[in-house]
Amino acid sequence: MFFKTTITVHGAIVRLHLRVLERIFRKHIELKNCEDMILETVEKPDYVVQGYNHELLAIKHYEETPRGPKDMVVVYREDKELIITAFLTSKTPKIVRKRRVIWQKAK
Repeated sequence: MFFKTTITVHGAIVRLHLRVLERIFRKHIELKNCEDMILETVEKPDYVVQGYNHELLAIKHYEETPRGPKDMVVVYREDKELIITAFLTSKTPKIVRKRRVIWQKAK
């Protein structure tokens, strides 16, 4: 059963399953009630970078998060139409430097 859907910058539909959302909350309790932020990060990211396998990482900066100004990272797969996980970070420059940027928001 899926919870909500969103559309990626490439036009693919991805689903946020309820069990995945519950797992995200168990691992990252600060993301409780941040479902809309997770979906918005996939739909309107600042960057999309290549993961290690077929995953993509959508990254979006937020001035206001439960942990202060941070970047939301959402890992997803377009081919499987699903969101895998999400977390907050301040290490976006390192992530972007180590991976291939495949999409970037126009400045």
